[in-house]
Formats: sequence, structure tokens, C-alpha cells
Amino acid sequence: MKKFMINGLKLIGLHSNRVRDHLMIKSNTQDLINKYILFRSCTYNLPNDIKPFQEREIDIILFQKYADSDHSKQGDQLMSLLKGTKKKITQLNYGNYKREDEFILANNSKFIIYFSFYDCGPVALKEIQNYGVITFTLQKDFVINDESGYYIPELEMNDITPAFNKIIKIIEEISNKNLDSIKIAKKNQNFNKCERALDDICNGIIKK
Repeated sequence: MKKFMINGLKLIGLHSNRVRDHLMIKSNTQDLINKYILFRSCTYNLPNDIKPFQEREIDIILFQKYADSDHSKQGDQLMSLLKGTKKKITQLNYGNYKREDEFILANNSKFIIYFSFYDCGPVALKEIQNYGVITFTLQKDFVINDESGYYIPELEMNDITPAFNKIIKIIEEISNKNLDSIKIAKKNQNFNKCERALDDICNGIIKK
């Protein structure tokens, strides 16, 4: 997008500071930062039938998405390391599953490693979080709170071993706790619902 085009717009809505900063650099519009407002990605999927944490049969979903950057080599390494544990692992590959199957899987899983690079509006992740699934992600803005998610910057390293070790340690530490999946799901749903995204837009307009 050219600077003259952005200059002619009232406001531009984006999902993250990362995308905003990238667009400003590409269009040389750092001086127009006040034209950008941030609003969260959202989902209307707000399930009520939430399975208790200890009754879930799948330990970890490994969600892989390489639309912007191919880290499939590291993804293969991560999957190999996960298979070496006693955990039950299921893979979800972006664009290669049915939404209904995603919901069933989410309600029967404890954790998700969201192995996606430079994502800006992860609706699938939001839907999975809304079932109370605990998130590990390399993007800090996808962590809703310290009860339901963990920022793992090591997932971006060429050698995925440090990330794997960190994730497994956290999983072992919290798996035997009396986690309340319903409580976590409801907090996530409240954050991820589309009314909150509309609030972000309205607040962004008012502040401008």
C-alpha cells in the first residue's frame, strides 16, 4: 500500500503491532502511526459443553501453519521429540482438516502448541482456546492470560530442542494440578468474542 493511499484513509484497523509496524516500514508511513488502530481477532464459536481437563484423552495438539515462513524442518523435529514422550499427540495442519473435527479434537485435548509464524488473525486458535485448551505459542500477543497460555520464544529457533524442553517441563508441572477447563474456557471466550473486537475498534476511534 502506497503512502498517498494511507494518507487518504481515515483509519486502518489491524490485529497486531507487528503487522502495523511491518506495514509502516513497507509504506514509509511511520509519521502516520495515529491512523492505525488495533483490534483483536475473534470468533462466534462459544461452546457450552466443556470437557473437564482430567477427562481429556489427548495431551497435545501440534498445530502447524507455514503460510508466511517455512519452518517445516523444525516442525518435523518438534514432532519427533514429542513422539519420544509418553504423551498422546495429534497433529493439525493448516487447511487440511474439517472445522467440525477441530471442535471435537479441541474439547478432548489439554494443550496446543501453535506452531505458526507471523500470524495476525488466528481464528482457529481462538476457537480451540474457547474449549479451555492451554496454549504454547511463539507470538506473545496470542497469550490471553498466564492461566491459559505461555509465550515460548524458543519456538522460533533453528534447533527446536530448547522449546521442547521448556514446554514439556511446564506441562509436567501443571498436568497434575486441579485445572478448571470450564473456567479457563469461559475466560478465553470472554476475551475472544467478537463484541470485544468491536469494543477495540470503537475505543480506537474515540482515542483518535
